[in-house]
This record gives sequence, structure tokens and C-alpha cells, in this order.
Amino acid sequence: MDKRLINEEIKEKKLLVIDDNGEKLGKKSLADALALANEKEMDLVLLVPSSENRLAVAKIADYGKLAYAARMHEKKIKKNATIVRTKEIAVKPQIGDHDLKWRAKQAIDWINEGSIIKFKIKAFGQVGTRAELIEDTYTRFINLIGDHAQNKSPLKKLSPVLYEATISKK
Repeated sequence: MDKRLINEEIKEKKLLVIDDNGEKLGKKSLADALALANEKEMDLVLLVPSSENRLAVAKIADYGKLAYAARMHEKKIKKNATIVRTKEIAVKPQIGDHDLKWRAKQAIDWINEGSIIKFKIKAFGQVGTRAELIEDTYTRFINLIGDHAQNKSPLKKLSPVLYEATISKK
């Protein structure tokens, strides 16, 4: 929670005041609102500052409890957030079967951990003109990881020498 203005830090002349039960008490002057808060042994917390056509909103509350609840809410949101990691596998079209199997095993491990795989084929020189070799390498890789993953986006040409596909968990 960002630092909110409380009690004497508030400089607004008129406020729309809400009590600790959430009921609107109506328009009050700053002095009256502070007196109400002191009477209940609580703080006056500015929730919304005033603007051209809107009155400032303040709440009578225990600032410590309000700040604690906001921190716990943020902590809960962070805890429940899912982090998607992207891993990259780059190969050449001439890659051997053993090397491709090893990379497929690595990709399956990453996919099971929840990562997304960017599969890149780098085809330099004359190999870049042989589309069937590039397509064959891609097909072999997909067949190796087929039971564990699905194509998120098919193989596409990014540049004359670079092809890329995105693969995610089924």
C-alpha cells in the first residue's frame, strides 16, 4: 500500500467522511472529521484526494490495520500469480538424431515445469535454401515431444536464416 495521508497530514478543507463501519457520514470540515476520529480513538485516512468536480473522501479507520490488510492482499496476489518462463532451443537443420532426442528430452522437462519453448532453426548458407530439410528437422522434433506438448504457433520464417515455432504444454 502506498503511503496515505493521515490525520494532520491531510490539507483538504472539506471531506466526504466514511466511518469505521463503512457508513457515509456526509460532508464534514477537516476539523470536524478529525474530532470524530479522535473521539473513536482512530485515524482519519485520506482515500481519494479532491479533484475539480469531486470531493475528497476520507475514512475513519485504524491506519495500522488498514495498511496491514493492504500488504497481506498484495502478498496474496503475488503468491497466486503464475510466472510463465520461456526457454529457447536453437538447432541447425543438419542436427543428428541423438542430439535432437537430447534436446527433445530437455524440452519435455521444461514443459512439465510449466515453461513455454521457443524452437528455433538457424539455417545458414546453402542449407537455408533447402526448405524440405528445415521442415524435416521441425517435424522430427515435434514427433519426439508430441505426447507432452502442442504447437502454440507453427514454424514460421523470421529472417532468411531463422525459423521459429512456439510450443507449450497440452
